[in-house]
Amino acid sequence: MNPNENYNLLEQNWIPVLWTNGEVTRVGIKGALTQAPRIRQIAASNPMDRVAILRFLLALLYWCKGNPPTDADITSGDSFPADWFKKLDDNKDFFNLLGEGKRFYQYKKSGDKSLSANYLIHEIPTGTNKWHFRHSTEKVDGLCPACCAMGLLRLPLFSTSGGSGKPPGINAKPPIYVIPVGESLAATIRLSWRQISILGTPAWEQPDIALPKAGEVSLLTGMTWLPRRVWLSNPQDSEANCILCGRKDRLILSSVFAPIGSRKDPGRIWRDPHVIYQQSKKGDVISLHAADALGAEDAGAGQWARIMAGMIHKNEGIRAWAVGFSTVQNDKYLEATECFVPLSKSSDQTSEFIKNIERWQKENSILAHKIPPRNEKTSSQKNIEIRSGLAAIRPHIEGKVSAKIEELIAGGNIAWEEAASEYRPMMEMIAQSLSPGFTTSAVQRRNRIANLLPDMRKKAESEKKGEEK
Repeated sequence: MNPNENYNLLEQNWIPVLWTNGEVTRVGIKGALTQAPRIRQIAASNPMDRVAILRFLLALLYWCKGNPPTDADITSGDSFPADWFKKLDDNKDFFNLLGEGKRFYQYKKSGDKSLSANYLIHEIPTGTNKWHFRHSTEKVDGLCPACCAMGLLRLPLFSTSGGSGKPPGINAKPPIYVIPVGESLAATIRLSWRQISILGTPAWEQPDIALPKAGEVSLLTGMTWLPRRVWLSNPQDSEANCILCGRKDRLILSSVFAPIGSRKDPGRIWRDPHVIYQQSKKGDVISLHAADALGAEDAGAGQWARIMAGMIHKNEGIRAWAVGFSTVQNDKYLEATECFVPLSKSSDQTSEFIKNIERWQKENSILAHKIPPRNEKTSSQKNIEIRSGLAAIRPHIEGKVSAKIEELIAGGNIAWEEAASEYRPMMEMIAQSLSPGFTTSAVQRRNRIANLLPDMRKKAESEKKGEEK
């Protein structure tokens, strides 16, 4: 490799974008920022990359310009003036992906060993992991420079614990990231560009920056802190297809991917601007996480309601985008999920939606307890057969209900009652399974089960129906 070959991220076209005219191309960092009003969104196929790139561009805006002007319109899709980004040109070497000098998001120590470069990308198998739908051979299959850059951007957001000395990112187990969304990339970035008291130092300026042991973590340090020590090898001389994007390029086959030691410290304070925080039953402030579909009876079918409630609280009146990431047993299972919520600008509608979605969650959680046992002697076995039956049908029901989110926000109680009725045909099948006999008691129990639904009626109406019974 030519020692002067550095693949500078300011100049190279590596960020996939969807333009407002429908065209899809790639641009460099400066192109993405200065032409943001003409860009609809980041066009990477994986939502993890879209979130990582978007937050990276936001961090660059803070670094170059600082806080937004006090009179700035956060809903504006106006251009970012090119002269705001003079700091990028003055520090061009911070953004060299390769080369002999400074490198973007990279540093190494004596004795660091090289592993497969594919460790940067979650969905590509490495080591002894067994993957059914994609196969790769280490140091034979590799990544193009653009995909390596995107893999580096994932590190602060989606790194998971990798064993001794390999901590997760600053947010620990990757949480759900919620991004307010505008009509263009410029508008989306502006919605997250808020006044911040302490900006701090980003990882492209100091890749080995350490987190403070106590006190508040500054914004740019928290958004870009690197939980691994990385140093990419030189690209191969010949071209081949990148195992991630499929484009033909000179591939990078290996990289340092080293532990940095434990970084836990209870005295450290960090609140990510795009994370939903909730209070636990113990009173602790915790972040909202995507459900582990493998460890849930119903494959995490009800998590959408929990996510929506948190998104409504965080982004009232703004269309929001949520990206979650689940992992089990140090990456033996991985799943990235995303959803969009067209939030209401009416405070009354928003308040009503929150009440209804919380009621939906409660009613679903107690539905199994409403189903009558076969008889008093078998009541101890009730939860085993009933819970498994409800768990089997919930993914189907919750999928249909969550697809009607706009109607649920705008339609109020009537829309939620219609959502509850999605249970009816499925409950009829469960009733046949739980009470298959033809005796009077079996038929009565079957009818009672078939008519059970989440009670989403208005409170007064619900109480009146209860009195009539």
